[in-house]
Amino acid sequence: MQTEADRCVKCGLCLPHCPTYALDQEEAESPRGRIALLQALASGQVQPDEAITTAIDDCLSCRACERVCPADVRYGQLFDAGQALLAARAPARARQSRRMAMLLHRPALRRMAMRALFLLQRLGLLEMMQFLLASTRLGVALRRVPPLPWARRPLEGTPPPEGQVGLFTGCLGEGPDREAVRAAQQLLASAGWRWHAPRTQDCCGALEQHGGDSHSAASAIQRNAAAFAGHAHIVSLASGCTAWLQDADDSADPRPFGGRLRSLWTMLQDAPEALHLAARPERIAIWLPCTQRNVLRDEQAMLAVLGTVPQADIAVLPTFDGCCGAAGLHFLQQPDRADRLAAPILQALQQRPVDRLLCANVGCRLHLASALGEAGLSIPVEHPAQWLASSLR
Repeated sequence: MQTEADRCVKCGLCLPHCPTYALDQEEAESPRGRIALLQALASGQVQPDEAITTAIDDCLSCRACERVCPADVRYGQLFDAGQALLAARAPARARQSRRMAMLLHRPALRRMAMRALFLLQRLGLLEMMQFLLASTRLGVALRRVPPLPWARRPLEGTPPPEGQVGLFTGCLGEGPDREAVRAAQQLLASAGWRWHAPRTQDCCGALEQHGGDSHSAASAIQRNAAAFAGHAHIVSLASGCTAWLQDADDSADPRPFGGRLRSLWTMLQDAPEALHLAARPERIAIWLPCTQRNVLRDEQAMLAVLGTVPQADIAVLPTFDGCCGAAGLHFLQQPDRADRLAAPILQALQQRPVDRLLCANVGCRLHLASALGEAGLSIPVEHPAQWLASSLR
C-alpha cells in the first residue's frame, strides 16, 4: 500500500472530481486527504479513531479520481488496502465482513433471506417493522428496500460447447437482478450466442474486497474462475460486480479469467446475428454508474446498441463526476449522505420527465428506485438489457 500511496504527488487535480469532497468541502473527504490518512495509518503515526475511520468509510470507491490522476495512482487498490488495514485493527469490522460473507456465499440462505423480505412486503409486515425500528440502522435500511420478486435460481442453459458465453449472474441474479439476467439471456440467444449460467458460480466477492476482507474476496474469485473454466467469453451484467472481476483478472498472474471478460454490449455489437427491434417511441433517461464510467468504460458501446431501437428518445443524465450514493452498501449504511448524492439526479428527472430510467448496476437501481418513490416520482428503473429485450420482435 505504501508504495502505491507514495505515487500520489498531492497535486489536488482529483478534488473537483470527488463526490464526497463536493459534498463536504473537507480535505479529509478528498482522495488526496484519504491517501495522506492511509499513509499515516500504515506508518503508525496515527491510530484509527472515529474521525479517521469515518473519513475513509465515507469514500464511495467511485474511482473518478483514477480517471484524472496524472500519476495514475490506483486509488481503488489503495481504498481496499485501507479497509483491510482497518479490519485488521478492529475485530468488530472483521466479524461484520464474515457475517456478510456467510450470507452472500450460501445460495440457499441467500434465497431464504430474499424470500422472507418478499413475504414481509406482500403481507404488509415490512412497513410495521420499519415503524417499530424507525430509529435503528436496520429500520432505516428496511425502508430503502424496493419491492422484490420471489427469489429463484436463474435458468442455467446447456453445458458449455466451444465458443459459448458464460453468464455471470451474481448473488442478486436470483432476486432484484433476476429480470436483467433473463433479459441478457434473451438478447444473447437472439443475437446468435449460446449462453450458459453455471450453477457452481459464486457471489463475486466485491463487497468483501471493499470491506477489507481480501482473503474471502480472493477465494470467491477462484471459485468463479473454476466455474467458468470452459467458456470462451464471460459476460457479467452488474457493473459493480464486473468492475471487481476485471480488477481481479488484471492484477493477478496467471489471470483467473484469462482476459475472457466481455461487456454484453460489445458481445451484441460482435454478434453473429442482428437483433430485430420494434419501434419504442419513449423518452429514456440513462444513469451511468461510477463503475461503468470510471472502470469498465463501456458506456459508448451500450449507447450505440441502445441507439438502434427505432423512435426512442435516449438521453444520458449529466453526472458531473457525481455518484448516485448507492456505492455498495453505502445507501443502507449512510442513507442521509446517499440521499444528498442522489438529489441532482432526482432534480434532473423532475426537470425532464421520462418514461423510464435505465442503469447498468443493481445497487444503483435499488437506491434510485427507493429515492424516486420517496420523491413521489413513479418512474420504472430497469437494467438497459431489460428495456432492450422488451424491444425484441
